[in-house]
Amino acid sequence: MRRECASRFVPNDAITDISTFQGVVSIVLKDGQITREEKRLVIKLASLLNLDTDAPKRVYDAIVAGEKLEGGEEIGKTKCLEVYAGMFQTAYLNASISEDEYLVVAYLRHLFDITDEENELVMNDIRAELEEHVKKNAFQVVEKGFEQAKDVVDGLFDRIRSILPEGGSKGDEG
Repeated sequence: MRRECASRFVPNDAITDISTFQGVVSIVLKDGQITREEKRLVIKLASLLNLDTDAPKRVYDAIVAGEKLEGGEEIGKTKCLEVYAGMFQTAYLNASISEDEYLVVAYLRHLFDITDEENELVMNDIRAELEEHVKKNAFQVVEKGFEQAKDVVDGLFDRIRSILPEGGSKGDEG
């Protein structure tokens, strides 16, 4: 028996590019609009998922109509980790990031079932990449902001887990 979830657009079974995109777009549309920053994240997600050019509009139209799209390409764990890392980095590097945008990243961590250990590996890779591109004397400032961003996403992830029924099911009632 599947447990009820906060959004009917969350995938029940296999995670696909379309179901992932639809879940994220439904989150950013919860307040009825997409901000410029949310749009940037959605565009980045479409790129990371290698969606066809017509897919984002089909997903948006389906959400507005209250429908759930089926199908899409199944994505494996490696791709999930790449998408999560890319989205975290995009959100972090956005100068005016809001909690709603961090919620998208936390949602992806939940959806992709990323463990604490996997999350730490992703964070270490991002940190190393940032350190490589930032002058050493400025890296401490960047690292502090990075740790704050990580703490926000981790807190939201814990909140997502705490509001789900026991077991944290990601799908709807059958």
